[in-house]
Amino acid sequence: MKPGNHIEVEVVALDSKGDGLALVGEREILVRGAVPGDRLAVRLIKKRKGRFEAVIEEYHEMGYQRQEPLCTHFGHCGGCRWQELAYGDQLKVKQQMIADALALSGLEIPILEPIIASPTPYFYRNKMEFSFGCDRDEGLQLGMHVRGRYNWIFDLEECHLQSQVSNRIVESVRSAARELGLSAYDLKKHEGVLRFLVVRDGKQTEQIMVNLVVASYPNEKVDLLLAQVTEEIPEIDVLLVTLHTGKAQVAIGEQEYVIKGAGHIVEKCAGLEFDISPQSFFQTNPLQAERLYKVVIEMAGNVGKVLDMYCGTGSISLLLARKAESVLGVELAVGAIEDAKLNAKRNGIENCEFIAGAAEDIFGGLVAQERRFDLIVVDPPRVGLHKKALAGLCMLDVPRIIYVSCNPHTLAADLSGLAVAGYRVVGVRPVDMFPQTPHCEVVVELCKVECLTN
Repeated sequence: MKPGNHIEVEVVALDSKGDGLALVGEREILVRGAVPGDRLAVRLIKKRKGRFEAVIEEYHEMGYQRQEPLCTHFGHCGGCRWQELAYGDQLKVKQQMIADALALSGLEIPILEPIIASPTPYFYRNKMEFSFGCDRDEGLQLGMHVRGRYNWIFDLEECHLQSQVSNRIVESVRSAARELGLSAYDLKKHEGVLRFLVVRDGKQTEQIMVNLVVASYPNEKVDLLLAQVTEEIPEIDVLLVTLHTGKAQVAIGEQEYVIKGAGHIVEKCAGLEFDISPQSFFQTNPLQAERLYKVVIEMAGNVGKVLDMYCGTGSISLLLARKAESVLGVELAVGAIEDAKLNAKRNGIENCEFIAGAAEDIFGGLVAQERRFDLIVVDPPRVGLHKKALAGLCMLDVPRIIYVSCNPHTLAADLSGLAVAGYRVVGVRPVDMFPQTPHCEVVVELCKVECLTN
């Protein structure tokens, strides 16, 4: 086989990114847009790390029926990937994908509880990050990345994941920038002004924050742009400019300027209020986050001392504090910890302590101090637990662990490591936080084997 060949394949699984996986002999074929059960005619387009990648030419048989995508950008955008699947079918595929991934751990895993569906499959995101770029004629663009082309931007007409007002903000900013002759930042030349537009909105409070990330500020044309946008979109509660002069293509910078509002918005979730600042981490689907947190709280039950690693702005910590003797929340980002402290004060919660630091360092310090906990909650990034963090977690020797994961493949690897330390999985509950994508949260409860036999 070689690129350019036309072959027929049957998709048997999904890889860690949600692409269809087929086998021809012992050769793996990745097929974008395919799901298990699809039998397809495909064309091989490239070979990478021993795997072939292919594109669909014709369906001979569908594992799940396809529907007309809601979004006109579907297939071109790097965001939504499953709009062709009915939402009920997306849930079935995710449930099986998680079961298959956890089976790779080689552990005895209990039957997964039914996946919890999102209350809405569209317009659920509370944060979207849009990029500025240039077309072939050097015209300014504002939108999303083309799938597989992270240096290509397309003009976004409408996104169906965030709020409708967000679409209006994108159009307003793009039109004003073009009228004023503002340029997009060029990664190669390191010239230009506009870098990112970040829109956040409170689903329960309807408060809206807009953060414009630029390479030059103060800047008269940027001020004119902001004045025009706020006049056209009066719903904007908070407006900021972030100055980012570095070369890294990220939506953070050295200094923030508050143009309108208090510099943060408020969101309500599970009966608590949270301050959301420009760089705060908060679950992107807050309505579904209430269901995720409910699963964690029910698994935790009434408990003594709790350690909440990767606590973000303290949402899980503060909810656990209602049933716990005390909670210690740990997060790498100093800004998030400051938000967590403010959130505790806002909600009148006094049995939570928050400290900033890397998990692998904090675990070691707690072991050295001989701190004891009855429960540890971990909610690491997609890469899973750092090997030093995993070792420190095992050394703390707590009776129970609740692991919240957004990547079942790295979760499976970490569960294997925890099994070596004497932990057994006693419950698994998927929660769909990200409709229209292959991503899903999984909440796992683990107990020390000796605790189960006592």
